[in-house]
Amino acid sequence: MNSKGGTGLIALILALTLIPFFLILVLVMGIQDEQDRRAGTSCLGPGSGLGSGDKLAPMGSFIKPVDPSTVTFTSGFGQRWGTEHQGIDLAGAIGTPIYASADGVVRHAGPASGFGQWVVLDHVIDGQLVSTVYGHIDTYTVAVGEQVRAGQQIATVGNRGESTGPHLHWEVWPGGWGTAAVDPLPYYDSAPAPGQTPAGPPTAVPSAPPEGNLAQPLPPSAGSEQGLQVDAKKLARAAHLKFGDRIASIGGWRADGGYASDHTEGRAVDLMIANYRSGDGVALGDEITDYVLANAEFFNVEYVIWRQTYYPVGGAPSLMEDRGSETENHYDHVHISVHGQGTDERVVSWGSLPGGSGNATTMAADCLISGDGVGDYLADGTVPDEYAVWIERAGSICPQIRPSLLAAQLAAENGFRHGDSAPVSVTGAMGPAQFMPGTWASYGRDYDGDGRVDVNSIGDAVMAQGHYMCTIAATIDGWIDDGTVSAPNGRTELYLAGYNAGEGAVLNSGGFPTGHTDYVVQTRPYADKIIAAEPQYRAMSNQ
Repeated sequence: MNSKGGTGLIALILALTLIPFFLILVLVMGIQDEQDRRAGTSCLGPGSGLGSGDKLAPMGSFIKPVDPSTVTFTSGFGQRWGTEHQGIDLAGAIGTPIYASADGVVRHAGPASGFGQWVVLDHVIDGQLVSTVYGHIDTYTVAVGEQVRAGQQIATVGNRGESTGPHLHWEVWPGGWGTAAVDPLPYYDSAPAPGQTPAGPPTAVPSAPPEGNLAQPLPPSAGSEQGLQVDAKKLARAAHLKFGDRIASIGGWRADGGYASDHTEGRAVDLMIANYRSGDGVALGDEITDYVLANAEFFNVEYVIWRQTYYPVGGAPSLMEDRGSETENHYDHVHISVHGQGTDERVVSWGSLPGGSGNATTMAADCLISGDGVGDYLADGTVPDEYAVWIERAGSICPQIRPSLLAAQLAAENGFRHGDSAPVSVTGAMGPAQFMPGTWASYGRDYDGDGRVDVNSIGDAVMAQGHYMCTIAATIDGWIDDGTVSAPNGRTELYLAGYNAGEGAVLNSGGFPTGHTDYVVQTRPYADKIIAAEPQYRAMSNQ
């Protein structure tokens, strides 16, 4: 063999050996790149709680909540044993896996009256809110606020609560939980099983049902219409249709009217809030109050009272005197007084459940998930370019105050105006962050290095805002840690209240400020507006 021939043979052998190796390497790297890309853009991402028992479906799917081969249909939707059965029952062995029917966010997970334990998921499908309910479960593996995927195992079949045997009770609520449930059987029958690929496009979820007929009396399980005038009956029925068993009970007439005659006259309705001290309880009361006031003309409302605050229709809210107890101060219920129209039901036009505010949800449809790192960077284009660098810098001073919160706060304070376009407010607040002169004297610095300490300078004002908010956060955290202040709705609203009303107002109230009308008409809307707006400023991933 000559040397030239030997060299060629060796080259051929190397080519046949190495080329397949490199092809396999490229393929593996490509797969890994795709997995990394999906992990970077997925709403779930690493550490999401996905497990080996999941049977994930394509994004946007609507699937059966259980493998149909493991369960038996035993009870349908509608009247059963004198009450409304709002779902279907699927009997199966304890421990049978239960899967999320669609991509969504966990609204409830844990103990539930009647169900023993349940999970409730919120989904945004075709632009509308839809909720699914999973009742009588034995165990669950998700938490409130967690984002889940269609086909992710969320629970197991159980026999808890008011149950005659192990089964899953499954409900579908177009329009969101607490509105009106629909028969889920057609959607169960037409949906693919977990792990199966749909033969066609994703199964359509039903549209929200027609608005409820208010001529239907209030079910005895929800409350009593005894002694109520027609406007009060209409309101009580609407509250039940709108909010369902989120309201613990509905009351109205009583012989002892207390401070006013509206109860004895049958013109008042009390909507009781079960966990009224919790963040969810406060949010429900706010939601009910908003809904009633938005439809005050329809219900012929005179006024609403909630959390010691009096809301007259057509007038400004005001703080009421302290009557000595949580019930008398209306912390555990929303009180609504109507004009009445008597008791003759033959002359009333009942109508249908009106829309309007009151069906709020905290779920974000754009895959923004709370957790470490979220809010550390601003979403592109959400703030003026000249603000972005300063907001991200100020949002790195302390872990409690992130850029997305500062951005939402600046939008609420002065709409990102500065210089000549940022006029002094009627209270004397100045600049992009609306500093009062005394506070600016303590926190104002030449952060932008132009040789001036200027309240209208973006750099100076935003950095001072960040330092002031971090000081407030540290102070309030100390009060919470030593038990002086409580934060049932989270600490962020207290930080914002401290910025708006002063830390002393938080300390004096032992939590969110109370005891002055300004806290009702200014501080509460200020904090709520910023917290609601904050997610829009978050980037999906680090920039």
